[in-house]
Amino acid sequence: MKGNRIFPAAFSAGTALLVLVGAVPRHITPTVVLQKQADVIRASMPGARQFFVRTVNVGRFDFDRIRAEGGFEPDEEEFKFYLGEDANGDLVGVTFFAQVNNQHGPVEVGLSMTPEGGLREAVVTKATVETKPWVLAALRSGLMRGFGGLRPGDDPRTAVAALTSADLGEMPHYMAGVVAQAVHRGLVLYDVLYAP
Repeated sequence: MKGNRIFPAAFSAGTALLVLVGAVPRHITPTVVLQKQADVIRASMPGARQFFVRTVNVGRFDFDRIRAEGGFEPDEEEFKFYLGEDANGDLVGVTFFAQVNNQHGPVEVGLSMTPEGGLREAVVTKATVETKPWVLAALRSGLMRGFGGLRPGDDPRTAVAALTSADLGEMPHYMAGVVAQAVHRGLVLYDVLYAP
């Protein structure tokens, strides 16, 4: 045995790169509530007189479908869907919350679906102290209007396509992509866990 090798010969530059990428520091700052969930639930279902919560546990088959259809694994094992009914007991809509965790921390988006299964609106509810200015800049650009009417299977990145990082700024454009990713995850979760 020659020398004192700590790493096997198979430890290549590519492996070293993976180790370094995995070691990218996360600099998560405290979470900031941009809008309270309760306020979003009430405001997103106009005409609702009664509200109910449906808690859905994510089963093994659900995890597999979410991974196959959405390309991600949910961080939670249960999700809450808030239903609003009008005075006649008819469904007005469904609101729920999807979150994406990135190196800057969590971004949460509230999604409100119509009874027909279209996205009525999406609202950013949480960011972090660091990302809040970037998220707000992305919101001022009209980003959220681009999500209205989307259905499960549609690509929320189309709302970001019209925004350029040159016009918006690099970090607000990046955060717009994170918001679109949260909307995508929400639509997949709705399709797999709630939609009939």
